[in-house]
Amino acid sequence: MPEGQQELETVAHPLEVTIRYGTIEKKIVGQPEQVARDVLSFLTDLIPKFELASRLTLSTDIGSLADACAGILAITPEGIVVTAQVDALADRELLLLHLAKARIAQMLGKSEKDLVQSADLMAATKKSAGTVAGRLSELCGENLAERRGKGEYRITTLGLHVFSEQVLPKLKTTGQGES
Repeated sequence: MPEGQQELETVAHPLEVTIRYGTIEKKIVGQPEQVARDVLSFLTDLIPKFELASRLTLSTDIGSLADACAGILAITPEGIVVTAQVDALADRELLLLHLAKARIAQMLGKSEKDLVQSADLMAATKKSAGTVAGRLSELCGENLAERRGKGEYRITTLGLHVFSEQVLPKLKTTGQGES
């Protein structure tokens, strides 16, 4: 046999392949031909289902959300503050804004928690306890917010989506999103 060439030997050890696609992981072990068939079968079945699930998944991209909030929210040494005029917002929109502000602060590492006390919402919105409680109850009923503890609330992923789609455009189109 010429130097530098080796005779191919039969593989005595099984082939091991690990596939990671999104949050799914599959390990396939066996003879090379069977592993190849199993990998192809797995991918053929998985990718269409994963792509369909991805289209149905609601998530929030913090970068896009932060860009959309430019001129409405600002980061200060004390935390995230509302810089836009919000007088034209309905009570529920105003609560969504303050709940979203807390969630954005947490997502950006500016706060440890994304929870807001109902008393803090009353102070921030200058609304009565009855108004805040009523609107929070409505938001929770619509799965836009959730109660996490006694008097503590947080915005849900759906709530962030509604905030992005309905409240932010209202602030921007009325000219209130300008500092």
